Amino acid sequence: MADATTARSDSASRDEELRQSDIAALCELIGSADRYCIAAEREQSRGFTGFRSVYQKSYAALCEGHLELLRAVPSGTDRDIVILAGHAALMADQIQGMVVDNNTYAARLLEGIHAALISISGSIGNRFPQEVDEVAAVWPELGQSIRNDISVARQMIAETEGR
Repeated sequence: MADATTARSDSASRDEELRQSDIAALCELIGSADRYCIAAEREQSRGFTGFRSVYQKSYAALCEGHLELLRAVPSGTDRDIVILAGHAALMADQIQGMVVDNNTYAARLLEGIHAALISISGSIGNRFPQEVDEVAAVWPELGQSIRNDISVARQMIAETEGR
């Protein structure tokens, strides 16, 4: 009887480990949506209006997914924290090139926020490399972005320590 209880307990532990958090599941869906949106964008060049319609709808859904992930609250898992930090840095990178309406302060503020998020993402990713690998498996672009953040954060640390 003790063996059956232990087996059920071990099975429950494995099931809990395999269960994804909402943030990890959303990350995986956004990665899939990103790939789908890129494929739809490529097909637009064929001129069939259906492709344009699919691209526009998939792009709108992708944007909404990004906004929801930015508002997400981590459940405390290391993977959630890696995802949220990396995603925020990735989004800051994407808005970096947007027009700030000739407002020098806003441009510098955005640049500073971007640098801070890269530092945070890189530092967290450096602490949890296994989680970065798991994120990269479901959303390669985010995984690569976090790896780039890790490199930049290491360089920033080396420059700071070199002073």
